[in-house]
Amino acid sequence: MRRVMNSKLAVPLIILALLVVLVFALVIRWSDTPDAARGLPGEPGSDQVTGTSTPVPTLQAQLDAWVRPATTDPIRYAVAFGTTIWTYDSTVHSYAQWQDAVTAFANPLEAPDAGRVARSMLPYAGQWEELKVHDARASVRDVTAATTPELQALGRDPRAPAGWHGFVVRGTQESVVDGETTRTARHVTVGVVCRPRCTFWSATNELPR
Repeated sequence: MRRVMNSKLAVPLIILALLVVLVFALVIRWSDTPDAARGLPGEPGSDQVTGTSTPVPTLQAQLDAWVRPATTDPIRYAVAFGTTIWTYDSTVHSYAQWQDAVTAFANPLEAPDAGRVARSMLPYAGQWEELKVHDARASVRDVTAATTPELQALGRDPRAPAGWHGFVVRGTQESVVDGETTRTARHVTVGVVCRPRCTFWSATNELPR
């Protein structure tokens, strides 16, 4: 075990490094390629058809898995967020509707940029367009949320928002593209603030170190 003096110096440095990681979460986007993801969406739904008067069926507003719980339990809230960003059906809803479902986890009164950060956990619009051509869809199972010593230390830092909780959310995404099913392990680091009702604060695809 390190000496007490070294420990006192190391803890602030670790916390500072973690803060830098979470700041970078404000601009990090989903970086998987469509081939690597195989469970990311495809082409955005459209309410207009060019060159025909045939009406387009109305797309469902949201999936049953897209549930933003009204809860004071940060673990439940983090699990729900992970479930929403990893679940889609390009034949049922539009890209904008998926974005709206994810944005709903954030409260602009708590953090003005939180909605944009939440949406950045989704694939790019171009990826959605590409995969919609293949009627891509995905669901997720075994979703869990667990904290780490690094995230606990960050939560105790005086600079952290009151009621902040950090979790690594994990799950197994089952994707279907052109009828081919693949399974991919997913993870996301999520910050949740509960005062006492929970709301989304930050997220990154990077794991805490």
